Amino acid sequence: MQAGTVRAAQVFIISLVFVVAFETGAETPPEGMTFIPTGEFAPEGSGALEKKNLPAFYIDHYEITQRAFEWVMKNTPSFFKGAERPVERVNWFEAAEYCRGVGKRLPTEWEWEWAARGERKPDFPKAEHYGWFKDNSQKQTHPVGQKIPNAHGLYDMAGKVWEWTSSDHESGGKVLRGGSWRNSADSMRSSKRIMSLPIYRFHYVGFRCAASAKTGP
Repeated sequence: MQAGTVRAAQVFIISLVFVVAFETGAETPPEGMTFIPTGEFAPEGSGALEKKNLPAFYIDHYEITQRAFEWVMKNTPSFFKGAERPVERVNWFEAAEYCRGVGKRLPTEWEWEWAARGERKPDFPKAEHYGWFKDNSQKQTHPVGQKIPNAHGLYDMAGKVWEWTSSDHESGGKVLRGGSWRNSADSMRSSKRIMSLPIYRFHYVGFRCAASAKTGP
């Protein structure tokens, strides 16, 4: 069996586990999610003047794949087709609906940044080791989990596709984080943020889900 096929099967099985874990009220981290401990940090590049105090939460290891999205939503709107590739061309409402469908939610932009940092500063060297961006993507998305994960074990938090968050942008619309395959390495900084109206679809925007932690690890 090819490695890509195995990864696709693993991601699909993880999606099933998400639903079972949350519907049964399990308090342990669901398979495929990482526990992010409570913490305090100073956001950079956002104009925020005060530190953010975040309660503990869980976040997906991977961006939501086309296989997982189609299983829940019965369609895949993606431009770059591939079961293991991240779903893209989803608007904010569809991303939020998917997360609700598996008992979760979209992360706030501050949860996303805290998880993306992974005990490092907002900038990092050798961007090509951590994500897909303009210089190495061949102008397309790639299957999830092919780059080095961060210290929390999270994949593709830099590059590949921008990720919707639940947060409102001060200029209107919703905040997106993470950079994409069509942007420079600068866009991959964990502090980088852009906005979009929630109705829009782009072939460089996807998402991952989060969940509030009921107890500590």
